[in-house]
Amino acid sequence: MSAPPPTIRYVVLWLTTACNLRCAYCYRGDPPASTMSLEVARWALELAAASGLPFHVQMAGGEPTLEPALIDAVGRMVRGAGWPATLALQTNGTLMDPHLVECCRRHGIGVGLSLDGPPAVQERIRGGARATFKGLELLARRDVPVCITTVLSSANVEHLGELMLTLAAFPNVRGVGLDPVVLRGGALQLRDATPAEPALRSGVRAMQAMHTRVNRLRDTPITWREREAVSKAVAGRNSENVFCHACRGESLAVHPDGSVSPCGQTAGDPAWSVGTVDRVERAKLISMYRGVRLQGPCESCPLEGRCPGDCPSRLAGNSGEPFPAMCVIYRTILEGMRCEGSSCVTSVPRPRSSLL
Repeated sequence: MSAPPPTIRYVVLWLTTACNLRCAYCYRGDPPASTMSLEVARWALELAAASGLPFHVQMAGGEPTLEPALIDAVGRMVRGAGWPATLALQTNGTLMDPHLVECCRRHGIGVGLSLDGPPAVQERIRGGARATFKGLELLARRDVPVCITTVLSSANVEHLGELMLTLAAFPNVRGVGLDPVVLRGGALQLRDATPAEPALRSGVRAMQAMHTRVNRLRDTPITWREREAVSKAVAGRNSENVFCHACRGESLAVHPDGSVSPCGQTAGDPAWSVGTVDRVERAKLISMYRGVRLQGPCESCPLEGRCPGDCPSRLAGNSGEPFPAMCVIYRTILEGMRCEGSSCVTSVPRPRSSLL
């Protein structure tokens, strides 16, 4: 008897491996350009839909907006089939135009935008800052909700407060999350890519102070993913203690060539392969991240036993780090929340550079 298909609740479609930017710390390196066929996308979507349960589809890359027709085709396929799916697009924002914005609105595609700081910082780290902010403005004009993903490194850790202040100018920004740099690909060529612990604590404190100040002035608050995770843990609403769907074996990242892995960070990497889109190795998918957990000074941490955890792919890639960055982030946020609760006064940093 053949094994039952895996239950997939999170699908990452790598629409293309090509990218129009050359981010200094890109964990992908510079792979040969390839584009996903609609057939491969259909295989993956039908596999996720087979359980009948709600699932999420993340279109990524590379830079997925290099393939606007494919984005539209995936949107039409999902909405036409009536599957219980949410759709999102992870982009650097530089190629956003009115047609793409309307495509997102038409199909209900949420937008995740990669932004590492105010314009000067974004330009230094990723390039294309002017185009990125133009894309963010286009999305704001059409009120398309945006969540910001920030790769946290030594190059921007001192500017986290400024980042939050920058986001205050865009009413459509609904959330922000920090992704510590993954020590793969381009990051291996950088010196001291990971911020030092004191700098990380200082940067998170500045971000927290500005986050509180900004949200007091906004009609729609900006949700900070890591702060929300700590709040849930403190409130005892983190009983599963699972970071993401990949930890449960319910996530599938699909490379343009049809190979699959548990996480977008490992898409196309043979070392993390769990088969192909038409033949997923279910047992391997379920067990791949079993036992991969955030390990830090747990015995002295107030979040011991209810820690929100960290991305298992990042933990595997950063196993040689002197300290786990996410441990520092969580503990610093918790300290700041306790400080707020006791009416402690926290200074707010003055921006170090012009914003727009």
